[in-house]
Amino acid sequence: MVRRSRLFYIVPNRFLNTLLPLTINPTPSQTVRVFVGRLELITPATTQAVEKILPTHDIMGLQKYNRFLEPILKEMEEANPTRAGQIERDLDLTYRSEVVQPQTAK
Repeated sequence: MVRRSRLFYIVPNRFLNTLLPLTINPTPSQTVRVFVGRLELITPATTQAVEKILPTHDIMGLQKYNRFLEPILKEMEEANPTRAGQIERDLDLTYRSEVVQPQTAK
């Protein structure tokens, strides 16, 4: 099971009205909009888990992180630029091993 940490917040009205202005005709007596934002936080535990899975080329283990894998890997590379090449090689080997190679006719 993958545990994720999320931060929810209310988008300030001033920002919301600037970014997404709203015009309604006829003008209502009152308009109330509430937008909730969500940030996915990459915890040290998540980074450590991915660091353990990556060299094993376990595609199922990596797929648990779904759309968050890319930002997790980016953070890992930024935190340790000397490992960036190895991270890319491990990722390449992981996904390349899943590609079925066409067989040539004899």
